[in-house]
Formats: sequence, structure tokens, C-alpha cells
Amino acid sequence: MTPGDTPPIVTVEGLVQIYSIEGQDVAALSGVILTVQRGEIVALVGPSGAGKSTLLNVLAGLMSPSAGRVRLAGHELSAKNAAVLDRARGSDFAVLLQDVTRNLLPYLSVRQNVELGWPKSVRAGIDIDGILDIVDIAPDLRPQPVRAISGAARQLTAIAATLATNPSVLLADEPTSSLAGAEVRAVTDAILRANRELGTTVIAVTHDLDVATALDARIITIRDGRIRMDARAGNTLVSIREDGSLPLPDDVLGQFPAGTQVTVRPGEDADTFVVRRAGGDDHR
Repeated sequence: MTPGDTPPIVTVEGLVQIYSIEGQDVAALSGVILTVQRGEIVALVGPSGAGKSTLLNVLAGLMSPSAGRVRLAGHELSAKNAAVLDRARGSDFAVLLQDVTRNLLPYLSVRQNVELGWPKSVRAGIDIDGILDIVDIAPDLRPQPVRAISGAARQLTAIAATLATNPSVLLADEPTSSLAGAEVRAVTDAILRANRELGTTVIAVTHDLDVATALDARIITIRDGRIRMDARAGNTLVSIREDGSLPLPDDVLGQFPAGTQVTVRPGEDADTFVVRRAGGDDHR
């Protein structure tokens, strides 16, 4: 099987997530469609309340979808019970929580925290110190209890602890939210090295576009529970929704603001169409 034939490691089809707030149903996610290829780094970006953390929680199996299909690392999440999902989170995929203290035991050392998740029979050719080297935790910090090290070092320890379970997919919720400056760069560099050296697929939630850029990520913009834009390799992709609507990128909306009347016709080949402002020039 060639790389181009490899099936996606994440598939989301028609995902809907509904909350009930004071007797009213509120859609946090509305018909999300997403695929992620093995080895990608994907950043879910959007304002507070956009639905990006809800999407991550569904992918992590921490929340059951109201409707739709979610498949991650070989698991059909909507069909799994809690015990099966707990085992999957300890092996096939890992979750880096926004509050990293929930990923760690503060009274244990950095090294001991990483050892807790170590599948000795799985990782050949790399040991605990190899994982700690990947995230760049200094040797003198490794015997220290987690409660005695800096916030940035705790974040790197939490990343190492999740990587030690040998996950195919790392799901990270705001991995740099409590950090600044060089500390942010240390975390994004650690995630990049994990992706490149271990082949770990990464899906990270962030409100900071600079973090997504530092991760060299495919950037998925979420607004109002829908994927608004999908930017990768210099191209911005959008998906035609089931109702036939097309979410336009912000730069295009600058040319075609809401309410603009346009005509749409097929282009010269099967892969294009032409949008023309009524009485204006063609746009392809």
C-alpha cells in the first residue's frame, strides 16, 4: 500500500453534538466532516465557544456524539463502551489535558511519571530517557518531583508521559495556554519532534494562530460549531455543506460580503466553477 492509499487515521462524518441548557437544545457541533491522515499535525483554531474543545472531547471518547460517525486509530468511538475507551486511551491514542496536573502525579519524579505509561514490550530501540530527550527535559530535572519543577517543565513532562503510552494519535487541548515566550516554543518544538521522530499524529486545540503556525500544522478553523476553513500547503479548502451552502474564507468574504448577488456556473474543466458578481468579473 502506498502512502497515498493509506486510510485516514481519523474520520469524522456528520458529527453533531447537542447540549441542553436551561431546557433549550444548543448545537455545539453541526455536521462536522473531517479526515486526518497518519502523521499529520492538525491545529483546531477558533474563538472561545466555537466548538473546538467539544470536537477534541468527542475524538478523545470523553463525550458521546449526539449523531454522526467518529473513527479514530481503528476505533469506532460511538460503538465503544467506557471500559474499552479507557483501554484505547492508554494505548492507541492519548489525551493531553489543558490542566496538565491531571496527566501527572505531583509527588512522583519526572521520570517516574513517564515510566507509569511505559509499554516495555512495544517500544523497541528507545527507552524512557529517549522519550525525555525528545521533549528536551534536562537530565538534572528528571529525578525531581513534578511539584518542584516549573510550569513549562511540567507541560513537557505531561507530553512525555502521553508519548510513553506509544499512541498513534496525540490529542492536545491548549498545550501552551499557561505559557509565554520561550516556554511556548519549547512545547511546540517538543510536539514537532514527537511527530517527526515517532510518527505521532497530533491534533491540537489552540486559540492562538501563532502556535498553529509554529507547529507547522494544517489549520482547521472552527466557528459556530462548523468547520469554516481548512488550510494546508498554502491552500485553503472549504467543504460544500449538505444544504448546498459554501463557507467562504475571510479574504473572499471581503470581496463578496453577505448579501452579494452572484451567478455560479461550471468552469472550463470538471474541477472548477466560476462565481461572478452580478454585473462583475469572474472569480474561480
